[in-house]
Amino acid sequence: MMNYEASPFQDYESITIDELKDQANSLLNLVTDEQRPLRVCMNNGKEFLLCPQDLLAPICDSDFRLILLSAMRYAMGRNTYMPVVVSNYIKRHIRLLDDKFLALAADDIRRLLEDYAEHELNSNFWQGLLDALETEQRERATREVRKTRPCPVCGKPLEVMSITDNQHSPGRFDVIAHCPNCHSDYEWFCDKDGGVSDVKQYFFG
Repeated sequence: MMNYEASPFQDYESITIDELKDQANSLLNLVTDEQRPLRVCMNNGKEFLLCPQDLLAPICDSDFRLILLSAMRYAMGRNTYMPVVVSNYIKRHIRLLDDKFLALAADDIRRLLEDYAEHELNSNFWQGLLDALETEQRERATREVRKTRPCPVCGKPLEVMSITDNQHSPGRFDVIAHCPNCHSDYEWFCDKDGGVSDVKQYFFG
């Protein structure tokens, strides 16, 4: 099996952030004209990559989702190394995958575990991947929920006080927010797909 501990970009030429500042124009021309990615090393030890847009085209292609789903479905039910490879690959790159992929993949795994769990030799891998997909979905939904909304009365930004799971609708969140300007509390609802209800005043108790 391949060793994924090494950085896939370690063979690219690297520079420091200070060198990038001093030679910005010439270095950017190098990246765009010669299609040569460049690793930029920050003073705090972190790195980022300057690369031509075309280099990212494969993962931005809508067919990438379908290819990855096909690989996952192929691996289901197989007693080979493929379930491990596919599930680990998706976990490593989960932030690059769109919301539709997360939803489709999670639904496929749920059906597999519900219908064939007793026959699936790698159910632990699939359950682990399902947990990772659901966690990513929840984190994305929570980020969406936390986006500032204006107070219906004064128009000032509301401050989110709490986000809780809706007891009656799985995948839905109850949001309570406070307006520091007019001292009123408001609530709204948000689902994991980004749908948001109207804001209405909230009364404790």
